[in-house]
Amino acid sequence: MLKIVFFIPFLLFAQIENQVRDDNPSLFRNQRIYHAPPKPLFKGRSHNLDFITNIPKDSVESAIIFFKTDSVKYYQEYALKGVHGLYRFKYDPKLFPGSYLQYYFVIKSGNTIYGSPLDSTGAIFPINKLLIDPVQHFKQKARLNQ
Repeated sequence: MLKIVFFIPFLLFAQIENQVRDDNPSLFRNQRIYHAPPKPLFKGRSHNLDFITNIPKDSVESAIIFFKTDSVKYYQEYALKGVHGLYRFKYDPKLFPGSYLQYYFVIKSGNTIYGSPLDSTGAIFPINKLLIDPVQHFKQKARLNQ
């Protein structure tokens, strides 16, 4: 029992130290695009997929979202217009039906290309978001709050 009491705190501190000393290249390299996926994404409703960049507008040659749903086989490319560093793509379920979305963002600035999101090697890793039924979501949330 005494070993467990001393061993558990050691594991917790080791995990915290590992997170602080994370050498993940995606945290440091090519991070000029910031995106937080909307939560949750509901079926049948429009959603804005936004990203923000600190690259000056006059330096951005193109800002693109690569987007697809499960009803489309290949990624589709859509050019985005920016306003004060905010670039927005409006997902419309009538134009893009499906049960999940996959997307990623790319900006070309001079000879450099920036992308988001990135995996642990610094390569683009598309976001996969499931479209959920809003009625079921709120029923489940009500059950969990009781």
